[in-house]
Amino acid sequence: MEDNRHRLWIDGCFDFTHHGHAGAILQARRLIPPGAGTGALLCGVHNDEDILFNKGGKPVMNEEERYEHTLSNRWCSEIVKDAPYVTQPDVLDAYHCKYVVHGDDITTDANGEDCYQQMKDMGRFLVVKRTEGVSTTDIIQRILTGDRAGAREAASENSWQDTEEAEEQLKKFAAGPDGHTPWCYVFDGLISKCRMVAEGGYAIDPAQLVYIEGDFDLFHVGHIEQLKELRKRHGQGARIVVGVRTSPDCYMTAMERALSVLSCRYVDGLVLEPESQPCTNAAYELDAPELRGGVFGYLNKAVIVGRVLAEREHYIERNRKKGLCA
Repeated sequence: MEDNRHRLWIDGCFDFTHHGHAGAILQARRLIPPGAGTGALLCGVHNDEDILFNKGGKPVMNEEERYEHTLSNRWCSEIVKDAPYVTQPDVLDAYHCKYVVHGDDITTDANGEDCYQQMKDMGRFLVVKRTEGVSTTDIIQRILTGDRAGAREAASENSWQDTEEAEEQLKKFAAGPDGHTPWCYVFDGLISKCRMVAEGGYAIDPAQLVYIEGDFDLFHVGHIEQLKELRKRHGQGARIVVGVRTSPDCYMTAMERALSVLSCRYVDGLVLEPESQPCTNAAYELDAPELRGGVFGYLNKAVIVGRVLAEREHYIERNRKKGLCA
């Protein structure tokens, strides 16, 4: 095997491919030093059959949705479909990856064995911090119980809780493809220097800005496909700026939705809780009919919620075993 310490592997189910997953991918990418010419982060994604066998249930998002969502992550160099559920050194060797990266939690297979034990024994396992407060289990629990963060945030004056910790998170997620260099701008309410939370890596020209606004709840590949369509329509020189607003029926908090959107490779800027439409070259509303003609045009929040509720008893039992009650 070619000993390339800057070519890393991360794998998982990536169900919902939420900002916790994105955060792990970002942390893995940040293990590669800036300017490492041979550096790359490969994301292995398990297929539906392996997940069903090892976890006893299907993922909410099917494998094609999870493949495309993971591929859209700004810090992912490429994806490997049908990645083995138990990480195999020969697979990493085939892709010239020295190490596998995983969070500081334990993932087990159908037999209750650590999926990474062999890699740990070989000294080819790197650990990153798991994102607290978000998991696929938690998102499913919110859907099962009807817990809508948007209803709480809509009643507050500052839905995204402007704190030093929140700003630091936003700045990290605003990084470019190498995970280190600033790229995305982040603004609080208005595109204005005095409302800037994170400074981007390019000069702002209103003639290049393309704006799209929506709540982006349960951020999914149907949303991503619309962002990709904007890039296709307006060209690589366009800067796609996303306005993330809160509505009472949002399951995810404003910060969770903002971080998910920022992780997308088709996004160049973000406005949290926009107060007015900025001056741009073009403007769109999320889910506008002209943006929904792609392969994943069928996917929306109602479809996702319907999938969870259709398997309600299964998810209630699964969450009960994890200490959650619906």
